[in-house]
Amino acid sequence: MRRRVLGTLLVLGCLVAGCSYERAEPGLFNRPMTHETTAPPLRPVTPDEASQVSNSELPVVGEAIWTSTDGLDITVRIAIHAVRRVTAGTVLDWSVTPLHGPGLRPNEPVPRRVDLGLTRPGEGYPNILLVDAARSRVYRPLTLTGPGSHCLCTPVTHVQQNLRLDFTTLLQVAFPPLPPDVENVDVQLATVPPFWQVPVTPAGMLPLASYPTDLIAPVEPTSVLASTKAFRYGPAGQHYLVMINRVSASSSFTSIAWTILALEPGRGLQTASSPPFADADPPVHPFNEISAGGPQVRLGDQVLRARLVTTKLAGRGALECLCTDLRIGAAVSRGIGQQISVVTNLPPLPPGTSKVAIVLPGLTTLTDVAVTAAPDATFRSAGPAVRDSQVWTYGADQPRSGWAPRDWPTPVPRLYQFRDTRATVDTIVR
Repeated sequence: MRRRVLGTLLVLGCLVAGCSYERAEPGLFNRPMTHETTAPPLRPVTPDEASQVSNSELPVVGEAIWTSTDGLDITVRIAIHAVRRVTAGTVLDWSVTPLHGPGLRPNEPVPRRVDLGLTRPGEGYPNILLVDAARSRVYRPLTLTGPGSHCLCTPVTHVQQNLRLDFTTLLQVAFPPLPPDVENVDVQLATVPPFWQVPVTPAGMLPLASYPTDLIAPVEPTSVLASTKAFRYGPAGQHYLVMINRVSASSSFTSIAWTILALEPGRGLQTASSPPFADADPPVHPFNEISAGGPQVRLGDQVLRARLVTTKLAGRGALECLCTDLRIGAAVSRGIGQQISVVTNLPPLPPGTSKVAIVLPGLTTLTDVAVTAAPDATFRSAGPAVRDSQVWTYGADQPRSGWAPRDWPTPVPRLYQFRDTRATVDTIVR
């Protein structure tokens, strides 16, 4: 056992090497750990390279950084560009820009096995939602009628096989029509905090860029606001560490971004259906118990738990956690020193809340964790403006690999394809 502990400490020392120290946090076996971590420094990009990903007319209303949990450690920038009304539906325009990967140089292809963690396990459509919190409605991607559950979209599984470092790929997902009076929605991707109040532009119009966009800008350090001590998770037979990276608050949600770090080899998280990782009190008919629904927020006598929504496509009565599916990192979590970045979404906090306690049931309570206001996407759009769009056709046998920024505004699906889809609108129940 002593040899295992020493090996674990050595790995942690390698993980934090080169990080900046802001203050000491109690860490593994009472050793200090860093307050900030970051990916290796990115090589400066030449003007010629930058011009390949730049488009001064491409709006960016929100962005987030995520690192793949497939063992490749590919750091990507995810950006939201627009939510557009179109005839018979709604279109979400978003993008992926790989920024760093061990051993990769700018313009080099990213390994084809990279996994962005956004495809629902066992299903053919992305784990991306439009949320109208005021009405407690959740809009899922349109799925094509017929066998399977293919979405009317640029398939993530196909796009992630054709990515290049420092190159932006624009993607698109079609959703059901939104009510006429909806002016903005929250855009939720399963691996990063929600994008708050993304403007919904009228049909035939586009948002305008409010300032120059730099989607290959260097990655800023990831803060660690609080951390547990090392603990043993029985189902995996491993010691882990949980770090809270950010608590974001808006009028429609609270979001906890956190990291799970494996301190020794073991069975991984493929059976992580119990706290502190998963919900301590899951619904009677859960869609997926192996999800990051464990953390709770306590503010005085009030306790907030992970949000649950109906899942009509998964069967009558099933409820789903609005959080990251832990199965996306189950395999890599078996290795020592591997970490997984996940998100848990909860109901909103009272306005003005600056600190909360994070409860990890059965493990510990982390007190006085700072709360940050979620960025408001409405302030990052200067539109809308009238502009026509071309059309494209989805084909399961020849799926699109996305578009380059120079192709903005990207085309929208043909009208007849909207009519051949299945619309799913679910409800927030907690």
